[in-house]
Amino acid sequence: MKVHVIYAHPLKESLASRLHDTVVASLLEAGHTVDDLDLYAEGFDPVLSAEDRRDYHDLSVNRSRVAPYVDRLMSCDALVLCHPVWNFGWPAILKGYFDRVFLPDVSFKLQDGQLSPGLTNIRKLATVTTYGSKRWRAMVLGDPPRRNATRFLRVVCNPRVKVKYHALYDINNVTNERTEAFIEQVRMSMLRF
Repeated sequence: MKVHVIYAHPLKESLASRLHDTVVASLLEAGHTVDDLDLYAEGFDPVLSAEDRRDYHDLSVNRSRVAPYVDRLMSCDALVLCHPVWNFGWPAILKGYFDRVFLPDVSFKLQDGQLSPGLTNIRKLATVTTYGSKRWRAMVLGDPPRRNATRFLRVVCNPRVKVKYHALYDINNVTNERTEAFIEQVRMSMLRF
């Protein structure tokens, strides 16, 4: 299976980086082909310009500025997001990726006023993430990152997409043992992906 991994964290020495390395290595060990997109390393521009917005619904040109990213997304069978949760959301660079790449006729089709999924090639979807917040606090606030990953992304993928969400909460207070156990959980999930 071809798996597109999208990673969003600027620091190589971060826990997110270690989780990203674990995801990629485990998927490769399991025999998958991995297309690894490190948004920071590739210098992805997350800003939706005025021109991008004007061209948003013009299918003849809306992909032109992000065509390589669209091609990578459309050519995969599975998608794995690897990122921290910041301010109860995706890092700005990842949010910008969705704003710029999840375009009409890419992530969704609009015909006769009816919406349908555009990324039907994606049959598996996973998120690997960390929170500074405790889980109960995230739940009280509705856990928007979990909802985005398990609901919003689900509806733009294949109707039978299998979704996994791996989250380590309260990372500023977890023990090394808990962190290592989470990394192992992610490793095993990616080996079975």
